[in-house]
Amino acid sequence: MNDTIKLVMPVDGEVLPLSEVQDYLFSKRIIGEGLAINPKDNFIISPVEGEITLVYDTKHAIVLKTKEGLQILIHVGIDSVKLEGRGLATYVKVGDKVSKGDKLMFFDKDFLEKKASSITPIIITNPELVESFDINYKASKCGDTLLVIKLK
Repeated sequence: MNDTIKLVMPVDGEVLPLSEVQDYLFSKRIIGEGLAINPKDNFIISPVEGEITLVYDTKHAIVLKTKEGLQILIHVGIDSVKLEGRGLATYVKVGDKVSKGDKLMFFDKDFLEKKASSITPIIITNPELVESFDINYKASKCGDTLLVIKLK
Protein backbone atom coordinates (compact mmCIF):
# COMPACT_ATOMS: atom_id res chain seq x y z
CA MET A 1 0.00 0.00 0.00
CA ASN A 2 2.71 2.47 1.10
CA ASP A 3 0.30 5.35 1.69
CA THR A 4 1.32 8.24 3.91
CA ILE A 5 -1.16 9.80 6.32
CA LYS A 6 -0.54 13.15 8.01
CA LEU A 7 -2.31 13.96 11.25
CA VAL A 8 -2.50 17.56 12.44
CA MET A 9 -2.54 18.81 16.01
CA PRO A 10 -6.14 18.40 17.24
CA VAL A 11 -5.65 20.99 20.01
CA ASP A 12 -3.07 23.64 20.91
CA GLY A 13 -0.60 22.20 23.39
CA GLU A 14 2.63 20.38 24.12
CA VAL A 15 3.37 17.01 22.48
CA LEU A 16 4.52 14.32 24.90
CA PRO A 17 5.75 10.74 24.44
CA LEU A 18 3.29 8.06 25.57
CA SER A 19 5.85 6.87 28.11
CA GLU A 20 5.15 10.06 30.12
CA VAL A 21 1.40 9.39 30.40
CA GLN A 22 0.37 8.43 33.95
CA ASP A 23 -1.79 5.54 32.79
CA TYR A 24 -0.56 1.98 32.35
CA LEU A 25 -2.66 1.18 29.26
CA PHE A 26 -1.30 4.19 27.40
CA SER A 27 2.29 4.34 28.67
CA LYS A 28 2.86 0.62 27.96
CA ARG A 29 1.19 0.95 24.53
CA ILE A 30 -1.38 -1.74 25.33
CA ILE A 31 -4.15 0.10 23.44
CA GLY A 32 -1.87 1.09 20.54
CA GLU A 33 0.95 3.35 19.40
CA GLY A 34 0.93 7.12 19.46
CA LEU A 35 1.60 10.18 21.58
CA ALA A 36 -0.10 12.49 24.06
CA ILE A 37 -0.83 16.19 24.16
CA ASN A 38 -0.91 18.44 27.20
CA PRO A 39 -3.67 20.73 25.88
CA LYS A 40 -3.70 24.51 26.15
CA ASP A 41 -7.21 24.91 24.73
CA ASN A 42 -10.71 23.44 25.19
CA PHE A 43 -11.61 22.19 21.71
CA ILE A 44 -10.55 19.07 19.82
CA ILE A 45 -10.56 19.20 16.02
CA SER A 46 -10.24 16.25 13.67
CA PRO A 47 -6.57 15.54 12.97
CA VAL A 48 -7.41 13.81 9.69
CA GLU A 49 -10.17 13.16 7.18
CA GLY A 50 -12.21 10.13 8.17
CA GLU A 51 -15.37 8.62 9.57
CA ILE A 52 -16.42 8.57 13.23
CA THR A 53 -16.64 4.91 14.27
CA LEU A 54 -17.09 5.32 18.03
CA VAL A 55 -18.20 8.06 20.41
CA TYR A 56 -18.07 6.97 24.03
CA ASP A 57 -21.27 7.59 26.03
CA THR A 58 -19.12 9.38 28.60
CA LYS A 59 -17.96 11.80 25.84
CA HIS A 60 -14.29 11.46 26.85
CA ALA A 61 -13.13 9.67 23.69
CA ILE A 62 -13.79 9.37 19.97
CA VAL A 63 -12.46 6.90 17.41
CA LEU A 64 -12.19 7.78 13.75
CA LYS A 65 -11.10 5.73 10.79
CA THR A 66 -9.30 6.97 7.69
CA LYS A 67 -10.16 5.70 4.20
CA GLU A 68 -6.98 3.60 4.43
CA GLY A 69 -8.39 1.83 7.51
CA LEU A 70 -6.21 3.48 10.15
CA GLN A 71 -8.09 3.78 13.45
CA ILE A 72 -7.33 6.80 15.63
CA LEU A 73 -8.45 7.09 19.25
CA ILE A 74 -8.60 10.60 20.71
CA HIS A 75 -8.90 10.19 24.48
CA VAL A 76 -9.40 13.48 26.35
CA GLY A 77 -7.99 13.22 29.83
CA ILE A 78 -6.65 10.45 32.03
CA ASP A 79 -9.31 8.90 34.29
CA SER A 80 -11.84 11.20 32.58
CA VAL A 81 -14.25 8.26 32.06
CA LYS A 82 -15.04 8.59 35.80
CA LEU A 83 -16.55 12.03 35.14
CA GLU A 84 -19.44 10.36 33.27
CA GLY A 85 -19.56 13.11 30.65
CA ARG A 86 -19.40 16.10 33.00
CA GLY A 87 -17.26 18.87 31.55
CA LEU A 88 -17.27 17.22 28.10
CA ALA A 89 -19.32 17.62 24.92
CA THR A 90 -19.14 15.99 21.50
CA TYR A 91 -20.17 17.49 18.15
CA VAL A 92 -20.18 14.26 16.14
CA LYS A 93 -21.92 10.89 16.11
CA VAL A 94 -21.04 7.46 14.74
CA GLY A 95 -21.14 7.46 10.94
CA ASP A 96 -20.33 11.16 10.54
CA LYS A 97 -17.73 11.95 7.90
CA VAL A 98 -15.24 14.55 9.11
CA SER A 99 -12.58 16.66 7.43
CA LYS A 100 -9.29 17.78 8.88
CA GLY A 101 -10.06 20.70 11.19
CA ASP A 102 -13.72 19.87 11.92
CA LYS A 103 -14.68 20.43 15.54
CA LEU A 104 -15.12 17.07 17.35
CA MET A 105 -15.25 17.80 21.07
CA PHE A 106 -15.27 20.42 23.80
CA PHE A 107 -13.80 19.85 27.24
CA ASP A 108 -13.64 22.07 30.29
CA LYS A 109 -9.87 21.95 30.81
CA ASP A 110 -9.96 23.51 34.28
CA PHE A 111 -12.67 21.12 35.45
CA LEU A 112 -10.80 18.09 34.06
CA GLU A 113 -7.58 19.16 35.74
CA LYS A 114 -9.37 19.51 39.10
CA LYS A 115 -11.06 16.11 38.81
CA ALA A 116 -8.67 13.99 36.72
CA SER A 117 -6.16 15.14 34.09
CA SER A 118 -6.46 16.88 30.73
CA ILE A 119 -3.56 14.95 29.11
CA THR A 120 -4.93 13.74 25.77
CA PRO A 121 -3.50 10.55 24.21
CA ILE A 122 -3.79 10.19 20.43
CA ILE A 123 -3.52 6.47 19.71
CA ILE A 124 -3.36 4.39 16.54
CA THR A 125 -5.31 1.34 17.70
CA ASN A 126 -4.30 -0.84 14.73
CA PRO A 127 -0.52 -0.22 14.57
CA GLU A 128 -0.04 -3.45 12.61
CA LEU A 129 -0.95 -1.39 9.50
CA VAL A 130 1.93 1.03 10.16
CA GLU A 131 5.45 0.85 8.79
CA SER A 132 6.70 4.02 10.47
CA PHE A 133 5.59 6.85 12.78
CA ASP A 134 7.25 10.25 12.62
CA ILE A 135 6.09 12.34 15.60
CA ASN A 136 6.68 16.09 15.45
CA TYR A 137 7.40 16.98 19.08
CA LYS A 138 7.75 20.67 18.10
CA ALA A 139 4.10 20.93 17.00
CA SER A 140 2.14 23.23 19.31
CA LYS A 141 -0.78 24.81 17.41
CA CYS A 142 -3.99 23.36 16.01
CA GLY A 143 -3.35 22.39 12.41
CA ASP A 144 0.44 21.92 12.77
CA THR A 145 1.63 18.61 11.34
CA LEU A 146 1.71 16.29 14.35
CA LEU A 147 2.31 12.83 13.00
CA VAL A 148 3.33 11.40 9.65
CA ILE A 149 2.43 7.73 9.30
CA LYS A 150 3.70 5.50 6.53
CA LEU A 151 1.49 2.48 6.02
CA LYS A 152 2.77 -1.00 5.13
